[in-house]
Amino acid sequence: MRFARWVLMVVLVAGASQSPAQDRPPDGRLEFSSTAYGLLLGFSQGQGKLIVQDRQYLFSVSGIKVATVGISRVDAIGQVYHLRDLADFPGRYYAVEGAFTIGQGGGSAMLRNEKGVMLYLQNVQQGIELTLGGGGIDIAFTEPAAPSITVRNTTDR
Repeated sequence: MRFARWVLMVVLVAGASQSPAQDRPPDGRLEFSSTAYGLLLGFSQGQGKLIVQDRQYLFSVSGIKVATVGISRVDAIGQVYHLRDLADFPGRYYAVEGAFTIGQGGGSAMLRNEKGVMLYLQNVQQGIELTLGGGGIDIAFTEPAAPSITVRNTTDR
């Protein structure tokens, strides 16, 4: 697990110059781990934490992929943008992807939910998986009634 985190940090630093430029600092950070199983339809489930204004909020992640075969584990870290209120974070995030992993691989993804919250993720994937289609992930807070706070950034929106 310690090695996977180290590799993830290297991928994040290397991918920072290739990710879309942001005009302002992120509204939050997140990290999560999930396990996926698939045979035509793929299912994933995991957990993570969102860090906003030095506070941590635990969440669960689950998802469905189409046109996927295999089993894999994903460890991801990333930045959160356009998070105006903490209540905007949970929801369904969409991304279109194609991936092939044997052993260990990595990559980046950009996801967006229906409230406009954007996630820029760097991930390390271990296992055997072939994904040709898109899918989505659902994020829900696991804490009872996560407080609704307004996220204030020091820069103009």
